[in-house]
Amino acid sequence: MLKSKILRYAFTYGAIAAAVCIGVALIQYYGLEKSPFGRYKLPAFGVNIIFVIVATWVYRANNLGILSFTEGFSVGFMTNLVAAIITGIVFFLFVQFIDKPYGHNHAIMLWVQENIKGIEKIKANHIKDFGIKEYELLLNQAKEIPSAGYVLLDEIVKKQLCIVGITIVSVIFRRHTFTIS
Repeated sequence: MLKSKILRYAFTYGAIAAAVCIGVALIQYYGLEKSPFGRYKLPAFGVNIIFVIVATWVYRANNLGILSFTEGFSVGFMTNLVAAIITGIVFFLFVQFIDKPYGHNHAIMLWVQENIKGIEKIKANHIKDFGIKEYELLLNQAKEIPSAGYVLLDEIVKKQLCIVGITIVSVIFRRHTFTIS
C-alpha cells in the first residue's frame, strides 16, 4: 500500500516535471537558439526541485500531515528519477530522430560549440595552472561530438545531483506522530 502510494505521487509529479523540463528545453532551443544540454540545463534542476517539493508536500498533506524522512526521501528521489528518465528518453528521441536538419544534430553541435567557447575563455588561466598539454587535451575533449545515448545518460546522471535538495526537503517536511503508552 505504502509503496504504491509513493510511486503514484512520484510518477504523477515526475511526469509533470519532465513535461515542464522538455517545454523549457524547447523554448531554449527554438526560441533562444541555445542547446538544452550542458550549462543551459540549469533551469531543469530548478524545475525538478520544485516538483520534488510539491510531490512531498502533497504526499504529506494526504497522509494526515505525517511524513517520515524515509517516505519524504522516497517520494522526492522517485519523483526526480522519473522526471530525469522521461526527459532523457525524450531528449534521446529528439536527437536521434528529429534534430537532423543538415545531416547532423544541431542541438548537439550547439552544445559542442558552447563547450569550446567556454574552454577558450579560460585558456590563459588553464595554461598557467596546468600547462599547454592539459589545455589542448581539454579542448580536444570538448570537440568530441556526443551521441544520443550520451545525452540520455547525461540527463539521468546529472539530475541525480538534485539528491541534495531532496534530502533537505525530506528533513524539512518530516513530521511524526508520537503516542505515549
